[in-house]
Amino acid sequence: MDTILLDHQLQEMFLFEDSSFPIKYYVDNLEQWADYQVPLHWHLGYEIFSAIYQDIEVQIGQKHLRLLKGESILIGAEQMHSYRMTEVGKCCLCPNIVFADEVLAPMTSTVFKKYFAPVLNNQDLPYLILSSTVEWQKPLLNHLFEIYGLLSENENVNDNSTERCVIKPIESACPEIEIHQKLISIFQILYCHQNELSHINSSKGNQQTQIRIQKMLRYIQEHFAEEISLENLADFAGISRSEAGRCFKKYYAQSPMGYVTLYRLKYAQELLAKSSLTINEIAYRCGFKDNSYFVKVFKKHLKQTPSEYRKKNL
Repeated sequence: MDTILLDHQLQEMFLFEDSSFPIKYYVDNLEQWADYQVPLHWHLGYEIFSAIYQDIEVQIGQKHLRLLKGESILIGAEQMHSYRMTEVGKCCLCPNIVFADEVLAPMTSTVFKKYFAPVLNNQDLPYLILSSTVEWQKPLLNHLFEIYGLLSENENVNDNSTERCVIKPIESACPEIEIHQKLISIFQILYCHQNELSHINSSKGNQQTQIRIQKMLRYIQEHFAEEISLENLADFAGISRSEAGRCFKKYYAQSPMGYVTLYRLKYAQELLAKSSLTINEIAYRCGFKDNSYFVKVFKKHLKQTPSEYRKKNL
């Protein structure tokens, strides 16, 4: 089962296994998510995500874009983002890495300030699309997929793991050195071509909307098992109901109450896979007071009943 643990501000809650070498490798299977979408979230580290089997709809803040099959995207730290598959029923395994500044160089060092910060800490570069159709980006992407291979081997995944179907593991006597070298090569290429990067101006209005969204999401996370109304959310954020709806549509293209339903389903998935609670108990704990309605909504969004989901994922 794929889940993301988020705090009240949508920050993904995870720790690097080795804080002295802060980089983490994932393979996201978007078919496992409600509505085939990784929910909107953010984290302190930077992320590079690759579309291998199909185009992926990506949201960065309020910006919606299409990541074409074969492309990758570098997402800046603290950028709210989500991913959604475009071809239901077709394989959608997406390798990605999350890493912190320190894996490149100390933030106070001349190397980081001079070469990495202009790309990583530039507010006008919230994301970068990387494509093999751009000649100078080809070696960059080669380095990226070699990093995936090195990390895949180092993660000790099983031979029959789906991860093996995505990235060919690369054996190395000194994987950390090679990963470090390849990451530096990636950002050396980006630095040398920074004049060719697409800059995007962010407005203060977007930041204000994000703060309001975070407040409403905090309320949902703390009260999702109870009755929640649009008025509850608006009051908690100190805005009108119409403004609450506008904020959600900017980030989610859905209503606040539609998001409440998806949040409840996400929590229900976790309980179905990790607990021995009955379906009725899970429905109640997730804010669905009617069990038949819970089953109906679950099947609508996840294309299977709660019992079927539990059987596959327990």
